[in-house]
Amino acid sequence: MQPHRRAAWHAYLAVATQLLPALRRAALDDVALSEQFAALSEHLAAGRRWWGVDGERMSAIAARADAMHHCGDHTGAAVLLRALAVRLFAISSSIPTASCDGRDSQ
Repeated sequence: MQPHRRAAWHAYLAVATQLLPALRRAALDDVALSEQFAALSEHLAAGRRWWGVDGERMSAIAARADAMHHCGDHTGAAVLLRALAVRLFAISSSIPTASCDGRDSQ
């Protein structure tokens, strides 16, 4: 798997298997959720060099979801995270993306 796809896959897994489930039980473990948002930010920062504008946009979406969570809007945060997961999955697969115009970078 190419590095940009691998990075997107790992970020997708962080959202789908860790962050969204943690958000569903946010009232139970707010510290763990904050740690998951921080981990997602790290995943996105690691892939930003390959994703161009997509990376900046996804980082902004994650930051907004985190802010919404802190304001108590867990539903809105989940909606943003699900949209982010869809984009990360698309980048990790062979579906053409805005950042690579459908061409493999290698």
